[in-house]
Amino acid sequence: MHIAFEAKRAFNNFTGLGNYSRFVISALKEHYSEEDYSLYTPKVSKREEAKNFYKDNKDITVLPSGLWKAGSLKSAWRSKRIGKLAVKQKADVFHGLSNELPSGLKGSTKKIVTIHDLIFLRYPDFYPFIDRGIYKKKFKSACKKADEIIAISEQTKNDIIDFFDIDAANINVVYQGVHPIYNQDLKTRRLLYLLDQYSLHQPYFLYVGSIEDRKNAKDLVQAFKLVLDQVKHDLLLLIVGKKTDYQKEVEEEINKLRLEQSVRIYNNIPFTELPYLYKGAIASVYPSSFEGFGIPVLESLSTGTAVVTGNQSAMKEAGGEHALYADPKNHEELASQMMKLAVDNEFNEQLIKGVDIHLTQFSSRKIAGDLMGIYKAP
Repeated sequence: MHIAFEAKRAFNNFTGLGNYSRFVISALKEHYSEEDYSLYTPKVSKREEAKNFYKDNKDITVLPSGLWKAGSLKSAWRSKRIGKLAVKQKADVFHGLSNELPSGLKGSTKKIVTIHDLIFLRYPDFYPFIDRGIYKKKFKSACKKADEIIAISEQTKNDIIDFFDIDAANINVVYQGVHPIYNQDLKTRRLLYLLDQYSLHQPYFLYVGSIEDRKNAKDLVQAFKLVLDQVKHDLLLLIVGKKTDYQKEVEEEINKLRLEQSVRIYNNIPFTELPYLYKGAIASVYPSSFEGFGIPVLESLSTGTAVVTGNQSAMKEAGGEHALYADPKNHEELASQMMKLAVDNEFNEQLIKGVDIHLTQFSSRKIAGDLMGIYKAP
């Protein structure tokens, strides 16, 4: 079977969509190496991760040629040309990994698209008007064109049905997995070294994610203040993520509550160090109001660290029975859940017990198998 991918994000994005694209491609190549694959991308980023991914996949990567290499035509090549190329190369399946499908997909080529979330429709105030219009047109068009739709959670499946009026029978839920770095054997010596490097000499909670309004870092700071008012020992809160305009609001809240010595914000933690920061934490806290899935929940559980997260459906799918849930806007409720993990080591350990069984549904083997079943279904 020849499977073609619209893989721009795999080579040019280094957060959610890029991580998903690289995970899917690598999982399929690992578990179904006998199949043929093609990766279509208009360009390859100069970042090290992209260069390494390209090196591993150079023989199956398709880049623009001739006049299509001109900067102004690369975007048109992606939307107008690659579908025709895939059909010409007799692709049995074309999988758009990031919410879109190109034109030109005809004949016997099976059209599949992954939809990650419809947050721009659920929370329109977080997105510019023009962006919302573009996203809605692209996503809905892809859903209408696709023979099969992959949703990364039951939450996303329900949103596709509600917002785009798509038949549920055409939507398949296939979960995401975490980057392999979170499944490595984390060395105690390396962990202790990093804790010392970051002067983490007291217990800490960890937040990992973009520092943006929807993810409620300011509410987390307010809840953390309630925790500090109740515990007798020192605690830290680490907020790790990409800097945004919203970060200023978080910093102002930290100063207002006089938490400068108790809350730290890091914007440039090396990716390779994140699993260790998860491992060293009392618990991670991811109080997002809404996600298509909630990868930080899985990242934390994969390192054996319990999670407090938002009480929305997708986070419950990711966390199962191994996370605590709270309304992120209810600071007392959020603080109460954090307190349970801060003061009761036995409860903390019980919460994470059996997590390996829970995580099997997000393994590369399981996800690759689910996808291949959809590709090969009549």
